[in-house]
Amino acid sequence: MEEILEIARKSFPAVEGSEIIDGIQNEVEILWDKWGIPHVYGNSVEDVFFTQGYIHASHRLFQMELFRRLTTGELSEVVGEAMIDSDKHYKIIGLHRIAERCAKDLRDNPDTKAYQWIDSYVKGVNAGIEKARKNPPIEFAILNLKIRDWRIEDTLKVLSLIEWGLSSWNYPLELLRESLILKLGVEMADKIVPLYSGVNFKNSSGSNGWVISPKKSKSGSVLFSNDPHLPLTLPAVWMLFHLNCPEFNIIGSSFSGLPMVVLGHNEKIAWGCTNVHADTTDLFRLELNPDNKNQYKYNGQWVDFELIDDPINVSEAENPLPYKILMTKFGPVVEYSEINGKFYPIDLPNKYALRWSSYDANLEDSLMTFIKVNMASNWSEFREALKKLTINPQNFVYGDINGNIGHQHAGKIPVRNYGDGATVTPGTDEKYNWKGLSEFEQLLSIYNPEHGFVYTANFNEDKAPNGLLLAQDTSEPYRQMRIKKLLQSKNDITMQDFIDFQLDHFTEEGLELLPIMLKHLKANPLSNKFSEIISLLENWDYYLTKTTVAGTIYKIWWQETIKTILIPIIGEDNVLPYLASSPFELRRLFKLSEGKIEELQEHLLTSLQNTISFLTEQLSPDHTKWKWGNLHKLTLVHPFSLAREEAKALNIGPFKFGGDSNTLNNGQYDPLSNFDVIVGPSYRQIHDLSDWNKSICNIPGGQSGLPFHKHYNDLIKLYVKGKYIPMLFTKDKIAENLEGIYKLLPK
Repeated sequence: MEEILEIARKSFPAVEGSEIIDGIQNEVEILWDKWGIPHVYGNSVEDVFFTQGYIHASHRLFQMELFRRLTTGELSEVVGEAMIDSDKHYKIIGLHRIAERCAKDLRDNPDTKAYQWIDSYVKGVNAGIEKARKNPPIEFAILNLKIRDWRIEDTLKVLSLIEWGLSSWNYPLELLRESLILKLGVEMADKIVPLYSGVNFKNSSGSNGWVISPKKSKSGSVLFSNDPHLPLTLPAVWMLFHLNCPEFNIIGSSFSGLPMVVLGHNEKIAWGCTNVHADTTDLFRLELNPDNKNQYKYNGQWVDFELIDDPINVSEAENPLPYKILMTKFGPVVEYSEINGKFYPIDLPNKYALRWSSYDANLEDSLMTFIKVNMASNWSEFREALKKLTINPQNFVYGDINGNIGHQHAGKIPVRNYGDGATVTPGTDEKYNWKGLSEFEQLLSIYNPEHGFVYTANFNEDKAPNGLLLAQDTSEPYRQMRIKKLLQSKNDITMQDFIDFQLDHFTEEGLELLPIMLKHLKANPLSNKFSEIISLLENWDYYLTKTTVAGTIYKIWWQETIKTILIPIIGEDNVLPYLASSPFELRRLFKLSEGKIEELQEHLLTSLQNTISFLTEQLSPDHTKWKWGNLHKLTLVHPFSLAREEAKALNIGPFKFGGDSNTLNNGQYDPLSNFDVIVGPSYRQIHDLSDWNKSICNIPGGQSGLPFHKHYNDLIKLYVKGKYIPMLFTKDKIAENLEGIYKLLPK
């Protein structure tokens, strides 16, 4: 262990001193504050982006390596056979192919700002890599893993990975519907998951964002809040950054592998994002040639699949595993359904081609969109910057120092020729293919609404103008309902109110569904023997905190009811993988027992008995021990710990955690993985635009991805307690909280 610690210590970058480095034009000063946030001061965009790349590589290099290996299908080369399904899946999806195409476009235009700025960042990463080769992070040392140079393609792969995570929620629902139709027929399938009107589901990539105008805030200035809900990883998804040069002065969250601040504020405006959850993926059912498996029907003719050879290197295997991707006029033929980070082979009689809006995207335009947002100083410039965003549509919330607020959709949405994207589309003719992608003018835009606030939690109350279909399926409305209630509940709203809102565990879902469940249960005379449990549920305040007992019973009862009703009808394979992001709505399932009310009562009694048995076995025969946090925990997991027991020392946690996917303080969990929290607020930011030094934030974990570093886990205890750190913006305030000053000097 001492040897490992010594290797780790040698990889820690200095926070005081200076070094001469090739790649910058002028001196760059880095002020490190005591929370590990680098405040970078340079004389040009190129110099600060170079420095950002250098710092990312110094603190997050293994994270960046995993990003590029995941997207390219190269994890098996390091981990072994356990990652073959992941590698196959990502080779099919082809994020690396998108990145390579866009990188070529950039290199073909070396005089553009896009190329020059991204190239500066990449050079900074490689300067950090060159240094890391002498004293590598422990992961590279233990694996004896060669550190490859970073390329423009790798930066674009990271952007494409983010987008795929925001886009990939829909096509598994198409596969579920297809499976139900084949198993039960159209009429019965529609009773379980609607085929034509969409479903509300628990989306794994949700977020909250809201902004109030000066007339509703106590300070008389705009108040701003945003917390994107993403997988809670180790290290954290985001790294906090402050970049200052003549072109901009920005602070907020950055993504390792990308130049810029993604979410944050500059001197004039604050912005944040939530996912629109537009449906940007469609599956097309192919008709295969019965006499030639290498052909499919298109426009009345048999057409050859385009074959892409993309072999998989597997650790300790003598030879690469041969692998071919089948390409069609729509896109690649998919073999896996990806649900909450797990890969399920598609076990259906047909083959399906995937079309995704990003197969037509220019990733460099999306990168430049965010960089131009970094530079925007008003609503007009902000909207102008967003016009070129090509990725999966985002809700952008906005506030400025002049008292203006706004909500703008940006990105690309499919315009369909046929169907609505909820079910699989025929793939035999071009008439079924998309017309194209939406234009910016077709998207939602709200500016200074009369009621004094904008808000978004992924449920689209306001539809896009011009009849553009965002998606048939949508996130459940409960977080959206809660934000609206809270913002309407008072005037003179303060920063503390915003903190309370972000940390809120009230469940509108429970408020709606539990009384219905109890009503049907109590109609069953046999429910009397559970009177103590029923009393607990009836007296619950609907706050899903880590100490609630009634909330635990409700969440498990809700899940067990779905299983009790559905597994006998559609089987475990169509139920269990979907539990974490459930598209099964209880109200709809209850209608299956219409005219058979005793059947529904029996289902609820059985599922409550199963709930009690489960909690007794998992926690205790004493129901007072059934606290939500005793079951529902957050552990930040180092990838090594999945393979080696001793590596669990690198994990952070477990911590008892409140909430679920429908509370503002999100705590989405996976019932198939011991109710571990898998998604939550990945970054919290709150701003009072009267004084940028009042801004506060936090991330789960720490700034550094280097195990045993002082900033590896120093923020997590604050995070789980609902505490924040300051986002210091002026040099005098930073100087009062300084850890060190480091300078990069040009050669």
